[in-house]
Amino acid sequence: MKQHYDNIYNLNPRRILFRRLVVFGLMILSTLIASIKWTLSLPTDASVWLRGVMISLFILTFAWISLFFWSSIFGFFELLFHRRVPGIEWVPPHTPLTKRVALLMPIYNEAPHSVFANLLAMAHDLEKTGQSSFFDIYVLSDTTKANVWITEEVLWAEAQKHMPRSIHLYYRRRAKNTARKSGNIEDFCRKWGSLYESMIVLDADSLMSGSTLVTMAQLMEKNKKAGIIQAPPMMVNSRSLFSRIQQFAGKLYGPIVSAGLAYWQVGDSNYWGHNAIIRVKAFMSCCGLPVLPGKAPFGGMILSHDFVEAALIRRGGWSAWLLPELRGSYEECPPTLIDYAARDRRWCQGNMQHMRILISKKLHPISRIHFMIGIMSYLSSPIWLCFLLVGLVIALGREFFPPVYFSEVRTLFPTWPIFDKIGTISLLFTSLFMLIFPKFLGLFIFVKEMKGQHKIRKAWDTTKSVFVEIILSALIAPIMMMFQSRFIFEIFIGRSVSWNTQHREDQKTTFKEALSRHWFHTFLGIITLIVILMYVRPLFWWMLPIVMGLILSIPVSMLTSSSQIGVWAKKHHFFVIPEEVHIPEIIKGSRYFIQLLNSHSKHFYDVEDVIKDNEINTLHLMLLFVNGPSPDSITHEQLQKAQIKLENYLNHQVPMDLSNEEKIALLYHPKTLEQALILSKIS
Repeated sequence: MKQHYDNIYNLNPRRILFRRLVVFGLMILSTLIASIKWTLSLPTDASVWLRGVMISLFILTFAWISLFFWSSIFGFFELLFHRRVPGIEWVPPHTPLTKRVALLMPIYNEAPHSVFANLLAMAHDLEKTGQSSFFDIYVLSDTTKANVWITEEVLWAEAQKHMPRSIHLYYRRRAKNTARKSGNIEDFCRKWGSLYESMIVLDADSLMSGSTLVTMAQLMEKNKKAGIIQAPPMMVNSRSLFSRIQQFAGKLYGPIVSAGLAYWQVGDSNYWGHNAIIRVKAFMSCCGLPVLPGKAPFGGMILSHDFVEAALIRRGGWSAWLLPELRGSYEECPPTLIDYAARDRRWCQGNMQHMRILISKKLHPISRIHFMIGIMSYLSSPIWLCFLLVGLVIALGREFFPPVYFSEVRTLFPTWPIFDKIGTISLLFTSLFMLIFPKFLGLFIFVKEMKGQHKIRKAWDTTKSVFVEIILSALIAPIMMMFQSRFIFEIFIGRSVSWNTQHREDQKTTFKEALSRHWFHTFLGIITLIVILMYVRPLFWWMLPIVMGLILSIPVSMLTSSSQIGVWAKKHHFFVIPEEVHIPEIIKGSRYFIQLLNSHSKHFYDVEDVIKDNEINTLHLMLLFVNGPSPDSITHEQLQKAQIKLENYLNHQVPMDLSNEEKIALLYHPKTLEQALILSKIS
């Protein structure tokens, strides 16, 4: 075992074990002490069953908080003393690369202009490093919307004109998006993986500086047993108030969390699905994902494939690294609370599938812990909800069924039920301290590393933003608790999630939309408040933050979705991050290329452009030949209906009014498209 660890980490295994024993030992010790105090604080007249439920729920809730707290504490000291993750060998910045790297951009009905603008920005930033010739870029499309498909093709051709000559930009669209993103990456590996030493996996909103991309490739070459190196992405380009709050929180608290996780994970870290470099050999030999037996949501294709891929690579003897030292890695945040919850629904189902994978053979113990953390990140919400409900039931029970002080057996002394109010309050404040204190540790590191002029004003602006963020997060937390509790309930009764494109552009939540998504939250909050005021007034102040978050869920959802309020907050120095004041070159490049592509192309192209424009028609037919035949899902009836509508359009100028399926059928029929182009010129 020792030899195994030394080969992977070049690090004393006792040092790794010590770190894990300290973090998890403190978590267990804190939970044990708090649980004993909670047990002694419960009313003595409560039934054994209720006491058992309350104690169990408390242990699960407090252990989760405690792990987050202690990881953050150690992350703070790692950042404070500028310590690097031990066991991985770094190289000088100008070390020349010797192996080729593929930059993969898997997309599914995304905004093509943004995708290609980001890729152009990364390509030009890579060129500045002098090592761009070692990189190729692949756009791996799983797009199913006809107009997005055509637009991707046109913008690929347009992007070629602005791409550095040293970098090749390839475009491939699959006819059938089997296994979604994981299947998309797997398809690339089967066809072209042998050409590359490693691949950097991106998301549609990913943006990484050229120096960061080169550093990751250098680290992969130097550390021969590294299977995955994850660069923590930071959120940027936020406009709505909700996304700005998430962006600010990620900037301040994200480094503490990442450093804390890296402290005890060392070379057994996780993979977050994007902004990471993966050794192709390790991926191809280890990451053939199984199809889980049974129906969705627990069966079928694995949704949260990234955790599983990291576990399989680790099981194969490779290491996985989370390196907080890697900067210049960016992503974007969903613009609204509802969009955030929609993304969370997919992640929730994927993490619940991990219950079945958790017991797989030969997994590393830390990989199993990753699965448990992912599972608990969603189960903690219904556990918290149950904890609150059971506490409320106990309080109501004492109101409707007062304790019996004198039993039927005659005695000189009454039986006084004991309830340690002070102990309960102390545990509440301890939990709040463990949740909030890491935020101020992040604030301390942030202020300490401030550069430039006006440090005092910047520190004050950041500090006031932290307090406002705490208040707004406290209002949002019960809403997310209800969302996630509902997700868990739906999954356990067998409802599967549909896979839709994530909204990335600003779109304010309307009252109608907010009402449809939050009416139950509001109703539950009002009912709970009435019950508390009528029967259990002593709980009023303790339940007020949760109740108010639910009651105000509709206005909170609407107001935080507003870009105008987000811009106002920025103007008044709330939630401002340094990258908004001194914009990184890679972000400037992305914005420049978005403007450039928008000025040279339409927002969306459609079938009409393919049958009227020579260049688009030729481009589409060429790519159709490269990307393979039509899928089996296209029927002869669909093609016939589409051809009739197309003929009426060309001969009688009647609107085509094609469904998306009919458009796809036409786009997969070269002969029809060639003939339509000729007829359109004649008519």
